[in-house]
Amino acid sequence: MTSRRELLSATQSVTLMTIAAKSHPMSSRNARPSAHSSMLRVLILLLSAPQVCAVAAPAAKEAAPILEVAATSPTHAWNGVAVANDGRIFASFPRWDKTTPSVAVIGPDGAQTPYPGDGWNEWKPGEDPARHFISINSLFIDRDANHLWVVDPATPHFGGIVQGGPKLVEIDLATDKVVNVYSFDLANAPANSHLNDARVLGDHVFITDSGTGALLVLDRTTGHIRRLLAKSRLTKADPSIIPHVDGHQLAGPTGKIPQLNADQIELSADRKTLFFMSPFGPNLYRVALADLLDESLSDSDLEQRVKVARHVTPVGGLVIDRNNVLYLSEVETHSIRAEAPDGHTLWTIKDRRLDWPDAYSIGPDGTFYIVAAQVDQLPGFNQGHDGRKPPYYMFRFKPKAP
Repeated sequence: MTSRRELLSATQSVTLMTIAAKSHPMSSRNARPSAHSSMLRVLILLLSAPQVCAVAAPAAKEAAPILEVAATSPTHAWNGVAVANDGRIFASFPRWDKTTPSVAVIGPDGAQTPYPGDGWNEWKPGEDPARHFISINSLFIDRDANHLWVVDPATPHFGGIVQGGPKLVEIDLATDKVVNVYSFDLANAPANSHLNDARVLGDHVFITDSGTGALLVLDRTTGHIRRLLAKSRLTKADPSIIPHVDGHQLAGPTGKIPQLNADQIELSADRKTLFFMSPFGPNLYRVALADLLDESLSDSDLEQRVKVARHVTPVGGLVIDRNNVLYLSEVETHSIRAEAPDGHTLWTIKDRRLDWPDAYSIGPDGTFYIVAAQVDQLPGFNQGHDGRKPPYYMFRFKPKAP
């Protein structure tokens, strides 16, 4: 772009040429305007016009990775996936309306083998709720320890809590044995709570409660559980948000809009920051782990240290990779969207089969796995009608390496 200084310099040159032309013997009053004087008028107009600054073009989007079907479930609905260090694929099957395997290994042929066995997958009312899976909500792989964590809110059929049932179950994937069970009493998992998702870091486990809205921190060395931000608006759903999927409003049989509190949870790549949000947004929040672990902070002090990380649309799940790229499962548009650390969109996958894309797992080779849970078709979200249509899909994709 020509600078103002260059225009001034050019104007001075044309002015001198014009003066010289006026003193030339061939000049006359009736002569047509010279090219020099015309150019001078154009430059004067340019100088008097507002100056426009150059704006850099937005960064070009990357090509989206290819979405492939990894497995299908012909009968049981799944809502989570976890891929182990040895490549085994685990899926979680909540007890929404029928008996399920709860947790299963998904074989290369799609076969579902209940895991870990030993009676864990065979709960019936009246049996010990602390030693059986009741209604699984999510799975998480601790790669450092090679352990599988199972989150069991113990709320079958979207009903109340089975007393003594809310728990985290830790399984050693090297031996396929349960090594720890962390139970939550009514003080930490009250009547309307719903343990939702978890992240593990060293001696601590961070859990969301999407029922009443709270963050929980479990100290594995002592078994002590702290319930945080339970009265804060930051862990509560925004009642003004009314999600729509395929043109219909998400609502229960009576028309009531589902209110889902703190649900999604994730750690930053450097493991110093925790992110959390309610599924319908509008905000993804961040808080330093050091603040979460600081027991000297009151809840009000901690709330002041929570910041908005992003404004988001309704999502079923999220994950952050080792490059701090954020992947969002956008339920209203059947999409998976990748956001760079600065917030700009890298790419988007849109596929009608992504009917409520839910939780992710990143495999050891960098392949992402995600299930389509069809939550929007459940009676509590679909005006009382069960619109789910098997088979239920599990997908995989592998983003391009940076």
